[in-house]
Amino acid sequence: MVTNSVSIIIERPIEDVFAFLTDARNNPLWQANAGLKATRQEPEEPVGVGTRITETWQFLGRKTEATREVTEYEPNHKCTHQHLRGASPIKEGTLLFEPVAEGTRCTFTALVQAGGIFALAEPFLANTLKKGMKTSLAEAKHVLETRR
Repeated sequence: MVTNSVSIIIERPIEDVFAFLTDARNNPLWQANAGLKATRQEPEEPVGVGTRITETWQFLGRKTEATREVTEYEPNHKCTHQHLRGASPIKEGTLLFEPVAEGTRCTFTALVQAGGIFALAEPFLANTLKKGMKTSLAEAKHVLETRR
């Protein structure tokens, strides 16, 4: 298992950043370039412990569907998801939010574990996912900072 972590500062209030990034219905706005094709969040609102997110991804030439569940939810501070079913190398993901002078620092940490034929390539897969995480957070920053 590999732990990946990436951070970015978004020049918006913590309440705005937290609300946008923890509502999976917004994910296509900032994760499409990483291969996200579709998202379903149940219940649609409010997001909290027990919310389930099912996503369809195109990754390394394969189309996969996976469901995850919110297991920790601290408004304007933390949101953690656990993988429930389907093909996903990310077994747990945590978004942490911190107020900073410039706005909000957002840190995404993912526990990556490859299975099946990808197990031998876990370091490569983890590195590829980390690049995608950086790109996605940069896109979220762009979306949030241009929505003023």
